Amino acid sequence: MRYRSVIDMHFVNRMQAFGWQLIVAAFALAIILVVGVIVALRAPEAQLEMYEGMTWSGAIFALLGPMIGLGFTSMSHYFPLALGMGLTRREFATGLSIVFLGYSSALAVVITIGKIIEAATDGFGLHIRFFDVFYTGTGPAWQTLIQSFLLIVAVLFLGAAITAAFLRFGQPFLWISAIVLALIGLAIVAAVLLIDGFGRDLLDLLTMSWGPWMLVIAAIGALSAAVWLHLVRRTQVP
Repeated sequence: MRYRSVIDMHFVNRMQAFGWQLIVAAFALAIILVVGVIVALRAPEAQLEMYEGMTWSGAIFALLGPMIGLGFTSMSHYFPLALGMGLTRREFATGLSIVFLGYSSALAVVITIGKIIEAATDGFGLHIRFFDVFYTGTGPAWQTLIQSFLLIVAVLFLGAAITAAFLRFGQPFLWISAIVLALIGLAIVAAVLLIDGFGRDLLDLLTMSWGPWMLVIAAIGALSAAVWLHLVRRTQVP
């Protein structure tokens, strides 16, 4: 049961654990509501266009964004602390997995409830979007719940895996990763410009239906978790 120490250390500072994220998200929502009020007063005829355009609003990342930071700090700060307290790597991995799954479940529920209220009130009466956006799902509420959970848990494990790889391999890992990503990006751009039909095929791939995209996100999360678990057993404590 010593893995509970890993859970406890993540929630010692409750404001850092979840307080600031909720405050920042509330502030971002307040800004969106103010925008909605201004449009309603100044240009009510533009509200419908605004509602459709805000499908791609990134304001929700005020809530989602800190999650990758949690993945980083869990490995860079809490991992050395856990080992210093005498916990085994297995106990740390178990405790942190529970933390990640708990965070993902709780935030997915918050986002889904927000989306239900937002949809029921026609964008809080202002035709705005904050929860009901592309990144968390614009379909039924159950889709938002699944999509939000998969997205958050994938981001958390990805952040932990990246940090574990950096601790394991050092600075060369960052340089090699940056070079590989740059080469992949260059290859995609070259293919779009030089190969007939590649751009159309790429667009079809990026606009595939909800189900296949959830499988992609789930695969990224599972692969990140597997890599992280593998590296945890070999990562050196700084």
